[in-house]
Amino acid sequence: MYLNLVAIGLILVLVITGVVVLARSLGSQLGRLSSFERPAPTSSPSGPAVPDRSPTVPWRISPDELRPDLPGAEFVGPIDGDFSGPYVTAVDPSITDVWVALTGDPDERGIVVHGIDPNSGRVLWDRPMEGALCAREADPRGLVCAEVLDRDPASGTGRQWRLQLLDPRTGETRRSSDVAGWFNVLHRAGDTVIILEQREPAPHAVLRGFDLATLQPRWQLDLSKQPGHDTMFSENRIIARKDPDHDDVVMDRPRLRDVGYGASAEETGNSGLVALWAGLRTAFVQPRSGKLIMMPRCSRVVDDGRRIWCNEADGAASYSYAGKPLRRVVGPRLAFPGDDGDGVDRNRPVFLDEIGTPISVDLDTGKVGKPYRTPAGSELPTTMSTETVGDATVLGGDAGTALVHPTEDKIIWHSPYARFSSSATLIKNELMVGFYRLDIVDFRTGERVATVRPEGLYQVTFGDRLAGVGPDLICLQQIN
Repeated sequence: MYLNLVAIGLILVLVITGVVVLARSLGSQLGRLSSFERPAPTSSPSGPAVPDRSPTVPWRISPDELRPDLPGAEFVGPIDGDFSGPYVTAVDPSITDVWVALTGDPDERGIVVHGIDPNSGRVLWDRPMEGALCAREADPRGLVCAEVLDRDPASGTGRQWRLQLLDPRTGETRRSSDVAGWFNVLHRAGDTVIILEQREPAPHAVLRGFDLATLQPRWQLDLSKQPGHDTMFSENRIIARKDPDHDDVVMDRPRLRDVGYGASAEETGNSGLVALWAGLRTAFVQPRSGKLIMMPRCSRVVDDGRRIWCNEADGAASYSYAGKPLRRVVGPRLAFPGDDGDGVDRNRPVFLDEIGTPISVDLDTGKVGKPYRTPAGSELPTTMSTETVGDATVLGGDAGTALVHPTEDKIIWHSPYARFSSSATLIKNELMVGFYRLDIVDFRTGERVATVRPEGLYQVTFGDRLAGVGPDLICLQQIN
């Protein structure tokens, strides 16, 4: 009996010790993640040794430097509320050479909008703006932002806002207008400011258009009466900005994109379309009039310059810019269309079969062909996603990185040792791919020429400049 008790005691000690060690390990991991450190790199396939480069960083700035009086200050992103929006945006240099970023506390309260000189990192102006949402693209008339004036006491969601047109040179307000609403995303499409609202109680999505010059309302489009509206919402809280205390569903990763400016743009009145993609549906709207063109079951939206492509339940489908169904592809589905969302989205459609291999599809007929071939004549292994870099399309996944021919369904080069697990960045003739420690590939040949560990959680390009961005820093860097 005594031996049994001792044995039981030893087992309990071992179990408790294991739980403590596991808890400490998890706590350590969570602590590191909460301080914005990236996970350790995963092992890469063995390949030829290449030099390791070090970035030169002319300047870097942290949120603590900008907000020394704010405990736990961080850069707030995405600045426009779009699920794939940026931490920092650049004003068109023809207007003024300024980067715009937001800082706030971990709950995104006490937000300040900052104008930063990209040459020196010097702060040019600051504008306190509670709950700020700012368009990622400025216009000669100004940069549009929205400020929370009043929050719903139950959920904390902004319900009264002030639209403001800022002078990007100084941050001063050129014009403002107070608006009641439940703002989630702010987007500029030409001369129209588009606001996405998630009204309460959910699900209830509304799009609103405002004149950019006057900030006066142009139109309002309530999507809640459209078939399939509920499928734009989800109980899964995959969010970009901090989520107020909702007890119900929320919009599923909403993204706003400018499409419909291709060869058939006359179908849209030459003003293009704004596509709201959330969950399983996409609403296509004329930005000047607010007219709903269509709202089909549609995910992974791709505009190839002549038509719109969407994923459906059992394949893909194409539509004219006027909303007319064109072709259906049964089986293959669109790869995820990587795009930064700036300017007009125009991507090369890439279709994947049931195991993720790129496969040829005739865009005019919808006829399914054979798998893509590499220059060596072999099939390209399973891929994960596509990225648009400049005018080119690259494929990436555990099997490496490949450049797609601009007009034919084939591969120009395949770099098997440059694994592609995040966005791709093109600087002149060099492509950076990977995560944490990036591979540098000669864009002309596909040869892996170096590795580098850049600054910042993400890397983005503004013209010839390379920025490192994330919650903990913004910097200018050069890869030597």
